[in-house]
Amino acid sequence: MSLNKKEAELIKLLSQHHDWLSAAFLAETLSTSTRTIRNYVTRINQLTEHEIICSSRQGYKINDAVQIDDILSLSKKEINTPKDRINYLVNLLIQHHTINYFEAAETLFVSIPTIEKDLLRLRKKMEKYRLKIIKNGQHLTMIGEEIDFRKLTSDLLQDEALRNFQSLDYVQTIFPDVPIETIQKIVVERLSNQHLYVNGYAINSLLLHIAIAIDRLLHHQRSDIEMTSELLSEDQLEYKIATDIGKDIHQALSIEMDLYEIHNLALLLMTKISPANETFLREYMDTSIYAFISQTMETVAEKYFITHISEELILNLALHVSNLISRAKRGKQVSNPLSEEIKQSYAFIYEVAIFIAKQIQKQINIPISDDEITFIALHIGSYFEEKFETENKLNCVIYTPEYYDMHKRLVYKISDIFKKSINITGAFYRLDEQSRLEMSNSDLVLSTIELKEFSNTVQLSPFLSGKDIDKVQKAINRLKQQKLVADLKESIGKYLTSERFERNVYLSSEYDYIDYLGSKLIESQHIESSFIELIKEREKMSATSFNNSVALPHAIEMSAKKTGISIILNDRPVQWGTHYVQVIIMIVMNQRDMKKFRQLFDFMIDTFSTSEKLEQLLLVQNYEAFIEKLFD
Repeated sequence: MSLNKKEAELIKLLSQHHDWLSAAFLAETLSTSTRTIRNYVTRINQLTEHEIICSSRQGYKINDAVQIDDILSLSKKEINTPKDRINYLVNLLIQHHTINYFEAAETLFVSIPTIEKDLLRLRKKMEKYRLKIIKNGQHLTMIGEEIDFRKLTSDLLQDEALRNFQSLDYVQTIFPDVPIETIQKIVVERLSNQHLYVNGYAINSLLLHIAIAIDRLLHHQRSDIEMTSELLSEDQLEYKIATDIGKDIHQALSIEMDLYEIHNLALLLMTKISPANETFLREYMDTSIYAFISQTMETVAEKYFITHISEELILNLALHVSNLISRAKRGKQVSNPLSEEIKQSYAFIYEVAIFIAKQIQKQINIPISDDEITFIALHIGSYFEEKFETENKLNCVIYTPEYYDMHKRLVYKISDIFKKSINITGAFYRLDEQSRLEMSNSDLVLSTIELKEFSNTVQLSPFLSGKDIDKVQKAINRLKQQKLVADLKESIGKYLTSERFERNVYLSSEYDYIDYLGSKLIESQHIESSFIELIKEREKMSATSFNNSVALPHAIEMSAKKTGISIILNDRPVQWGTHYVQVIIMIVMNQRDMKKFRQLFDFMIDTFSTSEKLEQLLLVQNYEAFIEKLFD
């Protein structure tokens, strides 16, 4: 078993520190979830007889007795081989046609002679595509016919699809028993045979669909719905590709994909291969279903502040919902063994899926099960996670004096490396009143000159070394954490008062707790009495208990008169759905505070799901001590 890119990054990060690092810190640094960090640690520790990463209540650290270099040799290489460097140069040349290879050498941390050796190999490789590399001073230019550029691009994209670690990582984490890498190779090869390419998100979506299908088949959940070929011809390209993929999976995994699964895969392929298929798909699944999902996703975008919902996501989800409605009407809802794990690990995504399920439920007047809600969460998960990642970017100002083109290269490199973490709101080459004002209002200042007047400054070298990159990343993590804690302190201090903090209240059921906590919020003029029914309605769709520790009853609607929180801490666990909890937190939200809901929701679940933190908080006896310990 080899390490994937993220696992290698985790080991490197831990090896750079001698102290314990929390799962939250590691998740933030590697742009993933704490759950995924735990999965990485489990996989890494299976590589050798000895434990590689030690774990404790303090977090994780590297076992000093382990030879890290030997472990990292198992990882897929970064840009440190001639092949990797050549691919990097080719990508630059395709994008820009002319590049400065001195700058490329600096970015790759290699010498000019090394790049020139790579250039000889690159020229030989381009002969296959009848493309030429012309060197003029410090610049390289690629020339040739457009058709040859396209052939080169197509080949590179196929290679990229096979190396799309993020997609593999996301789907494999959800379906640990399904060999995702094998399926990926089958799909990419079958598409390549037809000279077709789909992007990383589309590959992820295809893999997810096939993984769900295989998981169902492994659990003997074959559909009894007869598929006809009246609309979808067996001569159609997508149907042929789907049939070939099904045969390959049967041969590789001894799992037979029946006609129902082949038919659905063909429809899904139509959403990936050509936009011309969209009209056919809309007609196939009933215009009303497509229009309904399109309208629902517009509401989701508005409600959860998603800037754009792709047409591809709407089509994929509409196809899934079309089948879901068919199953529900026939009383044939499927089982999903991962429901509980998805609900606990991706709580907010699951919450968005519940909102979508509620709209479907209203439309067909048939209850939607937890298992079906989970499948909706899987379909929207990777798309929404990527959108949420860009939510909390820091505003950054760069100050570097002009010196030839070095200042421009520095700004470009910073924007490229940290594009997911920062918005560069200004780049200044001299200090004046305007630049000082911008710096004082910015979250982060990056400067090649010492600036003592701004506390949020990170000083860099003009060449942006590896150490500089590490410094900036640490500063980003620290500032994000400080910003998050400050926002949470402000929100919880505003929404939770001492009157709504209670200890040891024991009632008969979760609905009694909802009535009890809701009555407190009615008294304080946060909600109308009718709002309690909305909370109960949400609870009936799927229990709001998490990780045998905390319950978070709330409504899907954000129609409270004002946002508020009520909380009960119990010494003895009480049953809530299938879990036993000791913390009950009711959150009622006004729509104008919706952006804070995800922040509060995730924070409460993460905090009270940590056993050490839970034990500490259960010892406090009053509101003041609770607030202090919560942010300790």
